[in-house]
Amino acid sequence: MTENNNSIALDIQASDDLVFPSSSDLINNAIILAYEESEISHDCSIGVTVRLVDHDEGLSINSKFNNKTNATNVLAFIGDIEQEKELGLSPPFLGDIVVCLAVVEKEASTLDISVSSHFIHMVVHGFLHLLGYDHFSDEEENKMKLIENKVLAVLDERGELN
Repeated sequence: MTENNNSIALDIQASDDLVFPSSSDLINNAIILAYEESEISHDCSIGVTVRLVDHDEGLSINSKFNNKTNATNVLAFIGDIEQEKELGLSPPFLGDIVVCLAVVEKEASTLDISVSSHFIHMVVHGFLHLLGYDHFSDEEENKMKLIENKVLAVLDERGELN
């Protein structure tokens, strides 16, 4: 676990009239826990955008950036934190997490879990991608899953997941 003494600024966005399935406090707590459990740290406060999108926007983004013909649950777009620091942006943004609510709702139903819980899992997963974690190998995937499971377990123990 890495000790991170700097804060995380969240920019919470939603397309159209979508309502987040989890509170901004829970999103913030999940991201902070994931940051603390990660092996990554930055020497300054960082920013992260979390955007909730509908099916059409999710499909458009996934098509444009990944050449895919379907919407996906979560996408992560890594920013250039060093360049943002050089430009004097404070805090520099680590990147953007885009969560497609329609896909998350469908998956939550299939998994028989709450939409809020699955949404938070996808936010944590996306945040770990912003930190540089990935799942191209079994070892990398296991590291990500370990952190995700720890974060979700702590949130559940605190009674923050429903």
